[in-house]
Amino acid sequence: MSILFFKSIPRPAIWGHTLVKDYFGYDYFPDGIGQSWAFSAQKDASTICLSDPYKNITLLELWENHRELFGNQEGVFPVIISLVGPEDDLSIQVHPDTEHAKKLGYPSGKNEAWYFIETKDNASIVYGHNAKDKQDLMHYINDENYDDLIRHLDVHTGDFVYLPAGLLHALKKGSIVYEIQQATDITYRFYDYHRKDDNGNERELHLQQAIDCLSYNLKDMKNDIHPFIEETDHCKKTTFISNDSFTVTKLEITGDYSYHDNHYQLATVVEGDGYVDSKKIKLGDNFLIPYNTKVKMMGQFTLMMTTK
Repeated sequence: MSILFFKSIPRPAIWGHTLVKDYFGYDYFPDGIGQSWAFSAQKDASTICLSDPYKNITLLELWENHRELFGNQEGVFPVIISLVGPEDDLSIQVHPDTEHAKKLGYPSGKNEAWYFIETKDNASIVYGHNAKDKQDLMHYINDENYDDLIRHLDVHTGDFVYLPAGLLHALKKGSIVYEIQQATDITYRFYDYHRKDDNGNERELHLQQAIDCLSYNLKDMKNDIHPFIEETDHCKKTTFISNDSFTVTKLEITGDYSYHDNHYQLATVVEGDGYVDSKKIKLGDNFLIPYNTKVKMMGQFTLMMTTK
């Protein structure tokens, strides 16, 4: 078995336009797209395989009927992988942890992570808050004092940021991001700068749910990442994180390299081009390396890869 390509799904957003389409060369995307789902097995939005012998079969169907491709893992498909290009600041959000998510019938909460493919100068994200407890938080909210409430984190091209469930967070405009999230597709909108849609209406907030899920743990507001780097001829492998939610790796290829791992990998090309098993790959391509599959890579390119 060789690699299996998948077709990205365009996801409209009030903060999107053409950045994702233009940067990754997704000519079939309409305008108004904020992100693409590179890999998703959501029932209402599952990415479609482009490669034989599974052409036109969805990732969800592959997960349900061909689990040998994924090492015969059990449960639901664990992640959604996105490419994000906001052209306006995103709303400030909170994701539920497992305790909150299970009350809604989901098997897990929603931890998330971002790899910054490209950033502008002086880029930052919303990352945490300054409230000591719920009572203190309500003072900030009632006074509309969001400037003092919100913490920021500077980000640069090549940075990796982990966002545990319960963390107040938001991307800002201009960055190109590879996003990993657990497949519990729930986001609670905490604050949206009083923006209005074309009809003059502000978007719905989920303030009470966000408050209920919010963490006050200062450790959650520090991006404590310790990448593990392995270098061989023609390959630099950086493992950014490996926990119960996902394992995220960057593979930088500079020549001929044979790759093998005893996990499946959801791979996205975030820089350069080349070949994998003689198949041409380029920026924005997404492909599955099936479980326990050895592939031959050649070229000058960077892959972001996620597994569980």
